Amino acid sequence: MSQSTNAGGGAVRVVPVVLALVVGLGAAGAATAAVVTSFSPDDSAARSDGPAEPKSPEDLLGYGE
Repeated sequence: MSQSTNAGGGAVRVVPVVLALVVGLGAAGAATAAVVTSFSPDDSAARSDGPAEPKSPEDLLGYGE
């Protein structure tokens, strides 16, 4: 007459796993939405303007100012 001491223990283990999956997938979805809706340059600007002339590092970094 052996009895299990963890009656209903399977459901207790599943709840944190399901909760972790829901939170993880929600965070991944939020990160994906943030990247998709970011204010990145549009590809049409590169097609219409063409490549720009490279600037010297001194102009970009401001050496000697």
